Amino acid sequence: MNRRFLFLLLAFAAACNAPSERSSSEGAGWVSSSPARAPDSSGATTGASSGSGAGATTGTSPGAGTGATASPGSGAGATTDGASPSGTAQGGQAAGSTSSAPSTPTAGGPSSTPATSPSTSGSSPTTTPTTTPTTTPEFSRAYHVKPSGSDSNDGSEQSPLRTLARAIQLVRPGEGILVHAGTYAERLDLTSNVHDGEAARPITLRAAPGEKAVLKGGTGSDRTLLLVTRAYWNFENLDIDMAGDPAIAVMFQNATAHHDALRGCKVHGGTAGAGLTISDFASNVLIENNEIHHFTNPYRDSHGVLAETTSSHVVIRGNDIHHNSADAVQCIGPEGGATRAGTPFDDLLVENNALHEDGENGVDVKTCTHVTLRNNRVWSHHASDSSAGEGIVVHLSARTVRVEGNRLWDNGRGISVGGVRVGEPPTDITLLRNRVWSSSNKNGDEGVALRINTARQVRILQNTLYGNPGGGLMVGYGDSGNSEQVTFENNIVSESSPLLHVGPARSGLVFEHNLYFRSAGAAYALNGVNRDFAAWKVATGLDGSSLERSPDFADAANADFTPGPASGARDAGMDLGLAYCGRAPEIGALEVGCP
Repeated sequence: MNRRFLFLLLAFAAACNAPSERSSSEGAGWVSSSPARAPDSSGATTGASSGSGAGATTGTSPGAGTGATASPGSGAGATTDGASPSGTAQGGQAAGSTSSAPSTPTAGGPSSTPATSPSTSGSSPTTTPTTTPTTTPEFSRAYHVKPSGSDSNDGSEQSPLRTLARAIQLVRPGEGILVHAGTYAERLDLTSNVHDGEAARPITLRAAPGEKAVLKGGTGSDRTLLLVTRAYWNFENLDIDMAGDPAIAVMFQNATAHHDALRGCKVHGGTAGAGLTISDFASNVLIENNEIHHFTNPYRDSHGVLAETTSSHVVIRGNDIHHNSADAVQCIGPEGGATRAGTPFDDLLVENNALHEDGENGVDVKTCTHVTLRNNRVWSHHASDSSAGEGIVVHLSARTVRVEGNRLWDNGRGISVGGVRVGEPPTDITLLRNRVWSSSNKNGDEGVALRINTARQVRILQNTLYGNPGGGLMVGYGDSGNSEQVTFENNIVSESSPLLHVGPARSGLVFEHNLYFRSAGAAYALNGVNRDFAAWKVATGLDGSSLERSPDFADAANADFTPGPASGARDAGMDLGLAYCGRAPEIGALEVGCP
């Protein structure tokens, strides 16, 4: 083999082993040639896309440059590339919270940060696709409303509508309305001309993030400001200012109004019978995290929230309701023609609210069934011509009511069961683990913690009553008949005068495993005659297993009623089938030592 032939052979072998190079047209912004996938039911697409469809995309648009960035687009949908789709023909901008969960890598998808593999045999680095996060729009489409807009616009952020009335006519299931800063002097009727949402695709009307959108009255009209007769609607973060109008602010009405929610709103300033009402067979309504205040009328009731006869399944949670001239929350029955005759309101949950400084009561439960009042803070309700100023009152013909874990102070009465009634008295009532302290006895206030006034089947279990100047428990002084089958067990009654106040209008009382303490003065009153503990037990046959010892509270002056180490309440209660942590339950509302 001659030397020239050997040189040519070696040169050919070197050429065969040289690394290949990608076309310069691909570069860092390389686009897959795979076709875009059609949108799924949520409107999301994957793969490469050159358009701005209604859903989110996880590919790159031509000319996106290096890397992918997650940013909402200005058209109907959000994309996860660097290009802003036009999409204004679709009329809205996707908005709201987005998910940053990583997507499954898409075949041919871009790399946001080029990754290199180890170099071998002198080859140049190669680009490796990596996972690109996706953004999922909260709404399939969003209509924007601004005072500077026009109802002839398409509702995009660049071309907003002017009125909420127009927006609620256009919006469809799964879509949203974003209301930008300004005052909207409109009355909205969500009736037959407005679409329902759907369980998986509700409709949301919301103030734009960080902006104050005011729906305002002030015209003197008695027409409801926001009337809702449609299903699966959410109203969020609005300022609903009645400006003195004699009208309901928000009403959920008729059987067609169900699975609706009012969240994070400020509702105030009306002079009608209530701020919010749920009426006429409306159901499954959530009132959550709102401030509802200053509904006042010197000549008639004006409640914060009113749940009316024939409605059902309502949750009132996490609200601050105050300075209304009647009750913060009332559940009303058909008595006296107040609402239409029919079945009582059924299934009400009132929990984790602050209810304070109203003209009548914190919560007033009339002829309603299956009611739970739980973990509320209730204070500063005082006697008036129309009310004893009760933190919680359950009366008329209420049935199956559970009052649990509430804290009540500075009320004319803490919790009252019975009294005025039409038909049967309140029946099947449970008071459990409530703390009632420092009730008021000023300016006509009675100052009693618990008053059972004509009721049946009342269970008073594991409550703490402290420092109530009108007495701890009053029973047997019925305005409309006897109290029957009243059980009082595992309760602490301390520093109240008297501790117990029991009258003749009663039968079937059971008092056991309670702890009583008063540092001085009369402690137990039976039919108006004060007795000491021993005489009380002999005269009544009650409290044979109860104790008279200090509860040794951790800090009663600051409302910490945790039983201290020397407390007679520690491990001294009866097992009532409730959870406890020691050898036996604590007496009173608070259990000690639980993990």
